[in-house]
Amino acid sequence: QSVTMRLSISVAAIVLLSLAAHTQAQIVHAKVNHPRPPILQTAGDDDVHPANAPVQTAEKDSKLDPSNFLVVLIAALILMYSAFRALNPPFMDMSVASEEVAAYNEAAEAGEMQLHTTFMFVIVSSASLVMIFFFMSAMSVLITILFSFISLIAFGALVYPYVEHYTNKAYSREVDVPLLGPTPMLVFFLAPVCALFVFGWLITKSWILNNILAVSLIIFFLTSVRLSSLMVAASLLILAFFYDIFWVFCSSAVFGKNVMVTVATGLDVPIKILVPLMLAEGKDTQFTLIGLGDIVLPGLLLCFALRFDHSKGLDAKSNYFAVTMAGYCIGLTICEIIVGSFHWAQPAMIYLVPGTLIPFAVTALRRGEVSEVWEGLKTHQPLATSDQHTPYNV
Repeated sequence: QSVTMRLSISVAAIVLLSLAAHTQAQIVHAKVNHPRPPILQTAGDDDVHPANAPVQTAEKDSKLDPSNFLVVLIAALILMYSAFRALNPPFMDMSVASEEVAAYNEAAEAGEMQLHTTFMFVIVSSASLVMIFFFMSAMSVLITILFSFISLIAFGALVYPYVEHYTNKAYSREVDVPLLGPTPMLVFFLAPVCALFVFGWLITKSWILNNILAVSLIIFFLTSVRLSSLMVAASLLILAFFYDIFWVFCSSAVFGKNVMVTVATGLDVPIKILVPLMLAEGKDTQFTLIGLGDIVLPGLLLCFALRFDHSKGLDAKSNYFAVTMAGYCIGLTICEIIVGSFHWAQPAMIYLVPGTLIPFAVTALRRGEVSEVWEGLKTHQPLATSDQHTPYNV
């Protein structure tokens, strides 16, 4: 994959991530128990939204469910896999002289998020939110097309290295394709299969297919866009923190309606992980969910933490990555308990931003590395050399 193509995909990932930041609560024809938004339809609340509204919450008297904690486990596992994969792609020859390493490092640098990009993220997110709010019908079609296309790419990128490895690279010969350049033949075999998954989701809106595509998108974002300093990470997460608060709690005072709620309930794209409630009553399937933005944004800091641990030769089980992951899990667990028990609207970033930034900063302070992590890594650090095992090729 050329660096130009990789950079274009990374830009697309950032734009779609900005959309994902405010589409974390949508679901069609199901009842949902989740952290956002604050005003959605529940049983008997026809005055809030019309009866055919695409988003319905679980009954107000529903209790904390084991699935609320399962969401935390699922999010943590996805983040762990994504962080290690972002550092060291599956089955890649990581020897110093490897051409794959040189190409991968170049592509990694192309997807680097800079300080000014964090401000652009909030601006693009807010602008797209307002555009969708005022032009819902037209924008919903466009966003569905965009997410379908990027989901196809993301799912293909997820499975490609495994298919290539287990077919012994039988279809790795490259052919020149206009605009794309040299492209492995395997891409042409995988593309129709991936398209079937996306088409199946479009037709059925199956929560299983939704989850497959959502996980693919998360991994795609975290391996295409990355941070290399605490300065950039702190800027991104703090801006996202206030972005969440404003659009969830304050937008109605400016626009007359809750913009976040209107947009979130009017779109249906695979930007959430859905987990069926285990203790729900009634014939309708009820879900708890977590939005893509609540995994990806803190996940960027976690990926940086793992890279920094590796660059310092630190054991990831007891340093930056471990404490940041622990903080993420604690923050998300608190959010799930409050939402599941009291059904109060809670933007998850209220808990996830301090839950990840504070442990990371305290660890840096304890180790005397504040200035070092603030300035960050200058180059991409691979996980292993060819004579080491990784989570993929043991």
